[in-house]
Amino acid sequence: MEYNFEKEWLLALERRFNRQATEIAEITLSGRPRMMIFYFADFPAPGMLTAVTAGLSNANHPDWVHGKPELSFTLKTTDQGWGKSAAYLAQEFFNKRPFSYQSSFALDVAMSDDSAMNACFVYRPQFLNKDQVKFELQDRTIHLAGLFPMYDEEIAMYETKGTEAFWNTPGFHPYDPTRASIAGK
Repeated sequence: MEYNFEKEWLLALERRFNRQATEIAEITLSGRPRMMIFYFADFPAPGMLTAVTAGLSNANHPDWVHGKPELSFTLKTTDQGWGKSAAYLAQEFFNKRPFSYQSSFALDVAMSDDSAMNACFVYRPQFLNKDQVKFELQDRTIHLAGLFPMYDEEIAMYETKGTEAFWNTPGFHPYDPTRASIAGK
């Protein structure tokens, strides 16, 4: 039987999350590697959506010594555009960026229809502890990396303050894609 990474990754997520994916989508941009997106509605809490990529871990980067990332957004939303944005970032920076914690990304357009946010930073998904973000699959080790949305005008503040101080800035809400900008606070 032929090995299927995407199927094994989905099963590993479903076991860890203790629920089945509610939808699966595929994104293929011209000249880019195919990305799958697994959506988990009402997870980790009612009214929240978690979207996880499948395909970034097919890339290679010299910084990936102990495993490879897959990306996720977890937000108070029903807008699947967030998952598509995660897949787009994975495709755009495939084999180019390591998606290490504290790195940031910006797009020229909003990441979804329900928000004007067009940037994000990478950190551990907060509903999982540091051991739970590691997944041992048959052919690779995956570390689930959380994406947290922000406005592009917040990037300089984020890079100056660091993750913890930015996280604790009044008005920052990691799961609210409709929050106001905290730039300058």
